[in-house]
Amino acid sequence: MKKVYNDSGLKRSFFLTISFVMIFSGFVCAEDNLSALVDTTSQDMIEISVEVTEINNDKASELGIKWFDTIQTGEISYTLGGRTPESLPEIPSIIKGGDWARYSAFTAELKMLQTKGAAQILSKPKLVTKSGTSAKFHIGGTFPIVASAVTGGGTVEWKEYGIKTEVLPRVLKDRSIDLTLTTEVSRLDWANKVEEYPAVLTRLASSSVRVKSGHTIALAGMMETKKEEATTGIPLLSEIPVAGALFSRKSLVERKTTVLIFVTPKIIE
Repeated sequence: MKKVYNDSGLKRSFFLTISFVMIFSGFVCAEDNLSALVDTTSQDMIEISVEVTEINNDKASELGIKWFDTIQTGEISYTLGGRTPESLPEIPSIIKGGDWARYSAFTAELKMLQTKGAAQILSKPKLVTKSGTSAKFHIGGTFPIVASAVTGGGTVEWKEYGIKTEVLPRVLKDRSIDLTLTTEVSRLDWANKVEEYPAVLTRLASSSVRVKSGHTIALAGMMETKKEEATTGIPLLSEIPVAGALFSRKSLVERKTTVLIFVTPKIIE
């Protein structure tokens, strides 16, 4: 607070803090600077809870859940534990043609997928920022790439991979929140490496939505199909050292996944 006060340009004035109340005193000539200072210190603080979940579509199908087959890019907004509204908002939903009453069932099914190993939480951070200021987080790692130069030698560039999210919240006059969200989920792809450097597979989603404090939005549409090597064989016989290869075979199987991002902004009162 002292730094903000010192940078405000107020002359021959002072401020006194009693509990959570700040008292300013100064000459009338400093009124404009004081107003600007009050605007700066009265900006709302917002707590942002983020959950990034990846669903294995094939395992979910085996469990009889198929709503992810109709997922479309968009967002939904609802309050956890809230009452079902009488009408639906005119925005895209992650359940095509679904009604609001299905959202509670949707979250219950998602929890069941997690317990059965068909879904996993990739990240669950909690951020705090002020209105109008973006908050960022990165969970993952970096890997080096050597950029060669014409004169020989080269420089090392570090590339990020993992989960990167940027959230820009703005509190509006009616106390709702204008939220701009950008999320990137990437992983190293050694199957398509160039020389000794891996490729990077990236899924990117961005959305801007208006939401009430404490409500949750879900961003969907980031799907991926990748091929993995699987081994099948005759039980027991395929496990025999050396000779077991005669009773088993390797094949490439497709694995489809969908990433969902849940964001809950809340004004800190």
